[in-house]
Amino acid sequence: MTGFDGSERRQAARLPLRCRVSFKAIHEGKADPKVLAGETLNLSASGLCLVSPMRIERDSHLAMELALDGHEAPVVAVGRVVWCDAADEGFRLGICFTWLREEDRKSLGVISSYVQARLRS
Repeated sequence: MTGFDGSERRQAARLPLRCRVSFKAIHEGKADPKVLAGETLNLSASGLCLVSPMRIERDSHLAMELALDGHEAPVVAVGRVVWCDAADEGFRLGICFTWLREEDRKSLGVISSYVQARLRS
């Protein structure tokens, strides 16, 4: 994503990667009981682009579980919706991570290194 001046606004490079995500909206510090399912379009150590079946308002917070290949347990994260756009497949959400479990932060660090290596090749 680029800023109005053409500069890159993302904190980390993104890898086109599709993985399943289950997520819940967080309201007043509590997760909504309704679980939604979506899929990432890309992922980085700082966030992701998620295809959602429903519109989620900007600045909403989501509790997420990402099913990454090669990881037995899901990556658990909380993120803030930075943008939401209508798309053919539903809605695309730009999400910035605001919290990750420590072991998941390490996993995403490995992903970030992988992304950087792939972008250089």
